[in-house]
Amino acid sequence: MKNSKSVFRIFAATLGTAFVISGCGASGSTADYAKSSADTAAYGLYEEASMADEAPVSESGQPEAVVKDDSRKLITTVNMSAETEDLSVTMSNVEKKVSELSGYIESSNIYNGTSYSGYSSSRSADLTIRIPAEHLDEFVESVEGTNNITNKSVNVEDITLSYVDTQSRKNALRTEEKRLLEILESAETVEDLVTIEDKLADVRYELESIESQLRSYDNQVNYSTVYLSISEVARFTPVEKENAFTRMGKGFMDSLSDVGNGIVEFFVWLVSHLPQILLFVIVIVILVLIIKAINSSSKKRRIKKMAMMQQNAPAMQPVQPNKQNQGVPVNTEKGKDGNK
Repeated sequence: MKNSKSVFRIFAATLGTAFVISGCGASGSTADYAKSSADTAAYGLYEEASMADEAPVSESGQPEAVVKDDSRKLITTVNMSAETEDLSVTMSNVEKKVSELSGYIESSNIYNGTSYSGYSSSRSADLTIRIPAEHLDEFVESVEGTNNITNKSVNVEDITLSYVDTQSRKNALRTEEKRLLEILESAETVEDLVTIEDKLADVRYELESIESQLRSYDNQVNYSTVYLSISEVARFTPVEKENAFTRMGKGFMDSLSDVGNGIVEFFVWLVSHLPQILLFVIVIVILVLIIKAINSSSKKRRIKKMAMMQQNAPAMQPVQPNKQNQGVPVNTEKGKDGNK
């Protein structure tokens, strides 16, 4: 039964192909329409025959459902924030562990800290690490064992359905490519060759795109991604809840430490800015001396001006007291007639 159906389908497909080839030489809209219809029918029969031939058959002769691979395609992403007392040692341990587990560091951004205007910031590093999925737990445990973890999140994405659909589309395109190559060998006119080659180019372009997507899926599934942020600190952030007395004592010690750090930072700022402070003091002293000199010069000019004004003023004659007219000034000037 199955063989008879297959022969019938192959015969129909051959007949459709013959119509395509014969229709290419005809002219007018009727011939073009017949060509495209036959071409479509041929492709559909080829695909249907292929699916029927490839499907497994039960003892009763009926095709069975295709059993798909039950393995899951999982993409695992881990975000971690860790604290360390020595960033250099931690970075060395992380790099060594990544190499030991056959992983690699996809990107690395190390911040060595800065110190300006009396303020300083600690060192830190942001890493994007790719670890083989089977070694992910081992790597995470190694980071947790040597550092203080302040934040951790794990995200698992199941792409099994998308992967299977993409793989099925790839297989269908492979089959279509094979059929087009077979039709291309039997083409008799240039128009047939051009049409089939254009269709073949489109199929191959889509096939390359799908294969690229599958490779990307495989890379993400086989290598889990770890986003690791490491900060260098003087004291680890507590992860356990503390009672009130412990928190008060720790708060007091932290405040005392902050005061001490503030004093130290002030002296650091003072010493680091000492040249600017000395230059500022020198400029202020020079300005004060200039202002004093200007005031002294102005005072001297005023005194000299007053002395000159006194010299230019008319002299007053002294009063000659006598018995007849005491207190009346004696006029020593001569009158117009020459008498005194």
